[in-house]
Amino acid sequence: MPSIAISGYYGFNNCGDEAMLGAMVAALRDRLPGCDLTVFSKDPQTTESFHGVRAVARDNLWAILGCLSRADLLISGGGGLLQDVTGWPSIAYYLGVVKLARLQNKPVFFYGQGIGPVRTNLGRVLMRNVVNQVNLITVRDEGSREELERLGVRKPPVRVTADPALGLDVHAADAGRGWQLLSGTGATPGLPVAGVSVRNWRGSSAYLDVIARVADDLSREGWQVVLVPMHYPADLGPSREVLERMHTRGFLLEQPCSYLDLLDVFTAFRFIVGMRLHFLIFGALFNLPLAGIAYDPKINHFLKLMDLPLSQPVAELDYATLTGRVRWLLSEREALGEKTAGIVASLKKKAETSADLVRDFLLART
Repeated sequence: MPSIAISGYYGFNNCGDEAMLGAMVAALRDRLPGCDLTVFSKDPQTTESFHGVRAVARDNLWAILGCLSRADLLISGGGGLLQDVTGWPSIAYYLGVVKLARLQNKPVFFYGQGIGPVRTNLGRVLMRNVVNQVNLITVRDEGSREELERLGVRKPPVRVTADPALGLDVHAADAGRGWQLLSGTGATPGLPVAGVSVRNWRGSSAYLDVIARVADDLSREGWQVVLVPMHYPADLGPSREVLERMHTRGFLLEQPCSYLDLLDVFTAFRFIVGMRLHFLIFGALFNLPLAGIAYDPKINHFLKLMDLPLSQPVAELDYATLTGRVRWLLSEREALGEKTAGIVASLKKKAETSADLVRDFLLART
């Protein structure tokens, strides 16, 4: 059976990235039973125990080189890895791993990636020179395909599939366990719950005031508003700030949770407002009406896929516009649920296509 190395943002307590990894591992094992998977992780021990894979430290060059020497394929996996708006080290690291694999003549597969924004000269040069050496690319949206083309990446075949996390099976989510976690926040079973996800954004706080006002409106109408940190503990600070700005009672899921814990919690939600992409994806998996807040182009890329109203950029977020979207989404809840279920079913098949292509590529080489 093949040996596959997987590079990504793993071992950082980010539920979105861990969900993508979990979905990839399940899909690959379903198609390649017995395959040997090794993940480059910030926290190898936790990655091994939680995902049931091998793992090596992502900053251990010799361990990575040894893993690549034994691998039949490197997967650069899922998420917005290839962007430089958070600084050049991200794009340099992930493309550096790709280059190490290609120097050993190992094939490389980009799996359901979100590409960009890439704005620096260094980032553009790295993308053009390194990504054109990749064997096959799947991206999670049309915007990512267009970004690759704009950056001069034209040699590898590119397929638009979907975010790997859309392949998750949520039927096993445990409502009882979800309410057990929510009860720890002070929320009361039986009352409607709206989930909210926020993150820090460029030192700004004005957007938190807007979100707090919308949360107050929901609370006054009988909703229990629960703040959910998707990246722990990074999202705790802005989540607490929203609660401090609210004039009504809100709730905070303060304890660290795995993505499986959060899927349990989502069984209780009836509506969500969120900045984190995978918070919105989790909502879509449960056919919830969702209002995204676009701190990054990927949010509107996803809202467009879901045929939902797009968001203002977070720097321009205003109360009247956001509350207008929230009112419309709540008024159309039933119809949106049916439409969302159909769209998600289609996206799930597309997400699984990435694993099909990995299988077909590896089997063709044997």
